[in-house]
Amino acid sequence: MAKAWRAVLVVALTLLFCAGSVVGDDHWWPFSPWRMFSTSQAATGSVWSTGIEVRTADAPDEWVHASLTPENVGVNRAEVEGRIPQIEADPARLGTLARSHARLRPDAPAWVGLRVVRHKIVVVDRVPTGEVETDVLAEWSQP
Repeated sequence: MAKAWRAVLVVALTLLFCAGSVVGDDHWWPFSPWRMFSTSQAATGSVWSTGIEVRTADAPDEWVHASLTPENVGVNRAEVEGRIPQIEADPARLGTLARSHARLRPDAPAWVGLRVVRHKIVVVDRVPTGEVETDVLAEWSQP
C-alpha cells in the first residue's frame, strides 16, 4: 500500500510540474518556473531600472542618486518597487524612507526631498546605447 501511495504522489507531482512548465506562470510556483528566470529580454529594446534620487539640506536644489538598500533606507529595492502604486497614490509615504535614512545614517546630510524614478535604458544587440529616459513616478518634499 505504501508503494502505491508513493507512486501516485510521484505521478501527481510529475503531472503538476509538466503542466506548470507548459502553461503555468509565477502563481503556479513551485510547479512552474519563475518568469524572471525562464525568459530573456529581446536583444534590442529597453531595460527598466527603478531607483531613488534625493535632495539634501546641504544642496536643496540638486537631485542626486541615492542607493536603495537596507543599509541606506532600511528596505530593499524590491520592497519599494512592489509598493509603487501605493507610493504614486500617496507620495508622502516616501517621507518614511527619509526618516529611516536619518536614523540609519545620523551623520549624513538630512534628506529634504526624495523621489522614485524609473530609468529606461535603450539596448541594441544587448549593448546599452547610452540613451536613458527617466520618469519621475512620485516625489516628496519635507514640509
